[in-house]
Amino acid sequence: SLPSLPPSALASAPPSPEPSGEPTNAPSDLPSETPIIDQCFVSLDVECYPGGNFPDCNSITPPRTRCEDRPFAMVFRYMGGICDTSDNIQGPELFRCFDFQGGAPTTEGTESFITVTDIKGGSIIYHANFVNVGNEYTVSDQPNDVEANMNITIYSSGITVPANILQTLVFHSSCSQNMFLKDRYGASLLVVFVNEEQGLVSCFFNATYSFTIGNEAMGANAILNTLTSSTNFGLFNFTDDINGLVIEP
Repeated sequence: SLPSLPPSALASAPPSPEPSGEPTNAPSDLPSETPIIDQCFVSLDVECYPGGNFPDCNSITPPRTRCEDRPFAMVFRYMGGICDTSDNIQGPELFRCFDFQGGAPTTEGTESFITVTDIKGGSIIYHANFVNVGNEYTVSDQPNDVEANMNITIYSSGITVPANILQTLVFHSSCSQNMFLKDRYGASLLVVFVNEEQGLVSCFFNATYSFTIGNEAMGANAILNTLTSSTNFGLFNFTDDINGLVIEP
């Protein structure tokens, strides 16, 4: 019989690999969407209306008025700082200032203990209390006028011992010599004095501020929750006045 066909030139393909293991689990649920937080976009306009005869608030210039009569009350702003920051024209026979431990602090809000007395033995105490840098303190012995000379001593704590003194000074306070509104004696700036001849003389002027708040969102109301205003006189909180107020676009 005739021989069978010759073998093919190429070998057949190798067997397919073993099947893979068990199928994997079904894919997990799609990740949840990132929550959308509503935001309010508001505009804020502030207008200042000065008192007196000033055309605008930028033109207010507190006068540096000379004290003409012995005061019965004075108000100082505690500025902090060293004796070299003093700004007055009382001579060395009237004004003397000494720093210790680097002088009074200058960081806003830092607390110091301040005493103000006469210089005849300290029997008259015009002020003895804690004061924060940036705040005012009153010097008074009403109904009496102040003595001709005063001592201001600033302590690091309420323990009024020499080791805690940061600054001590003497200045002439009767106004028979040079004393002006806005005089600075060491860490203390004179901002108010009151006497019989001139009445109350102050650095401060009344001004009215108007806040106008607008909603710039597209087709959505804005609900106000808090409103605060930061000024050089401190923080004013208007939250109770506006909480829940709805402002339409």
